Amino acid sequence: MKITKLFIVRILLISFAVSLTACQAPKDKTPGWTTASGEVRPGPKTGKAVLALLGKSRQASKKGSLSTAESHLERALRIEPQNPTLWLYMAKLRLYAGKSKEAINLAKKAMALSSRGGTASRTSRRSLQADCWRVIAHAQQKMGNSRKAQKAQAEANTLSH
Repeated sequence: MKITKLFIVRILLISFAVSLTACQAPKDKTPGWTTASGEVRPGPKTGKAVLALLGKSRQASKKGSLSTAESHLERALRIEPQNPTLWLYMAKLRLYAGKSKEAINLAKKAMALSSRGGTASRTSRRSLQADCWRVIAHAQQKMGNSRKAQKAQAEANTLSH
């Protein structure tokens, strides 16, 4: 059981590190929250200050300082509180910090904000929402709620296809 939990934590940390590497400014001018590969990233209207804070957050998380990474994301959220990608990143950080209930609530907030649309395409919104459902699935699994985790994963799979 310990090996399985350790394996899941490692996979989550790797996926978090990969997702935070996407925190750099989008190079293309297409609206949306995803790259061509489906990776969730900040939208094109994300400000330079927020992108800089995301970069600092990524660096802190690479060093294993989740509290510093959270601090940078909190500052970014004060600047752009309607940015669903920021809420998703915060949900991931809280998940990795072992704060599963908070992670679920933050992922739900990201989904609610993304459903408002903005300039993001339907595909981009669905990708972000699928990622939110994956966070919820992991959090539910960590809390021992296998059925809820399976339902959340099913939602993620539906949105991914």
